[in-house]
Amino acid sequence: MEGDDESSSVEPYERYVSTLYDELASRYEIIYLKASKYYRHLYGELYGVFKEYFDNIKIRSKVLDLGSGTGIWSRFLRSRGYHVVSLDISYASVNKCKKARRCSDPIQGDAVKLPFRDGYFDAVIAYGSVFNHIIESENAFKEVSRVLEKGGYLIFDADNLVCIDMAYEALLGGISARRFLKGLLDGKGHVGYWYGHNNEILPFRFFTYKELTSMLHERGFKVIDVKGIHVLSNIIPSRLHQWSDSKIKKLAALFYEFDNILGNYAPFKYLATTFIIISRKVGS
Repeated sequence: MEGDDESSSVEPYERYVSTLYDELASRYEIIYLKASKYYRHLYGELYGVFKEYFDNIKIRSKVLDLGSGTGIWSRFLRSRGYHVVSLDISYASVNKCKKARRCSDPIQGDAVKLPFRDGYFDAVIAYGSVFNHIIESENAFKEVSRVLEKGGYLIFDADNLVCIDMAYEALLGGISARRFLKGLLDGKGHVGYWYGHNNEILPFRFFTYKELTSMLHERGFKVIDVKGIHVLSNIIPSRLHQWSDSKIKKLAALFYEFDNILGNYAPFKYLATTFIIISRKVGS
């Protein structure tokens, strides 16, 4: 099912996100995978969790790839025999997904208004900081819970406020030190800005782990496991080891080996730049 261009029906913020990712669609993999060891490491860790869980869920299950982008994860799911519905707010991204034959059912849509019946999916995957890009994340989690059957999995990654790297990002995004510290103390994130590779500016929701788990529990989810990515390496601002010279990249790469170990253990994993959260719907 290929959706129509819905840009006229979404709110200004969602329209802005859609427009930005429309512009990025043709070169997304080049910028964020081929040119950046930081993102290759991130996606490698995401793939490890992907294999652990999706290689063990029953074949032919229906999976929603939420925020599918150009279909990187949809392709992996389809190769394993899943029926995959790929949904993204960017028309150009879902169009590329279909043309590249990564998606069989791409839909342009909004995560806070999912066009599916209750309990339709057996699992939902949302890789790529999808919920950080949704200011009304509470509504998105509510919708995911609605379309997921009881016992179904929600597996996603989210950028963590409580880490050194996010302190850099928050301050870069115009958040005062006082507001940032208040977020750490009361366990609540806040909306700031994310600056892309070419200085694109996006409103971005910074989460705390406490805030995320609270939203999940309120919507009937139980957290099964959490893994941290970029734990020790986030003492170097991620923007430096994404795009900087080889010396900084080599230093960051040394830290990745420690990250792979520390990311599995508390309290270190709760200080990572990115969480991978595996949750399961236990409520109605």
